[in-house]
Amino acid sequence: MTKKDKTKTNKQKKQSAISTKQKILYGLSVVVILVPLLLLGYIYLSTKENAGIPTVGSRFDNELDPAITEEQVDQIKQSLTFDEAEHVEVNLKSATVRVTIDLEDKAGNKTVTSVMNEAYDKVTKVLPVETYFTNKDETKMYDLEVSVYNFIPEEDNTDGWVYKTKIKNASAKKAFTDVLSKPKNQDVADTIEKEQDSIK
Repeated sequence: MTKKDKTKTNKQKKQSAISTKQKILYGLSVVVILVPLLLLGYIYLSTKENAGIPTVGSRFDNELDPAITEEQVDQIKQSLTFDEAEHVEVNLKSATVRVTIDLEDKAGNKTVTSVMNEAYDKVTKVLPVETYFTNKDETKMYDLEVSVYNFIPEEDNTDGWVYKTKIKNASAKKAFTDVLSKPKNQDVADTIEKEQDSIK
């Protein structure tokens, strides 16, 4: 074999070695690019396939046991009759029993408080607090809100307005009363009113 032939064979070996390395690199590049593209394609197709199908479930699974029935809600509605009441509403939404009582406009603070407490007692007679409105070890239960007011103020006239809510959260030990018609901090309320008046 001549020197020329040896050089030619060495060149061919080097070229074939380089082309093999290039093929491996190209192959790896194709795999690196294809894998994410295939993954994105799969995600796109699966989301397109499931478009318009609602996800069904309940955040109250394995909770609210025993459940409050429509019959019990109707029983509460029938029991909540007051001479001073113009409108009574009872609903059960998002694991909260809400009672709203609109009294006649002339009803004062004592009447609102009395009706609120009486309504709370009537609800808890049908649905005992320990059973329905108190969390158990592994089970979350209902909340109860009894709201009573005499009128909804128009414009800035709040003279004689009384709005109270008695709330029993399932996580709390006792019910508490929140007075919505009176500011919790009068100084802060006065400051805000002055600022609003200066803007007008």
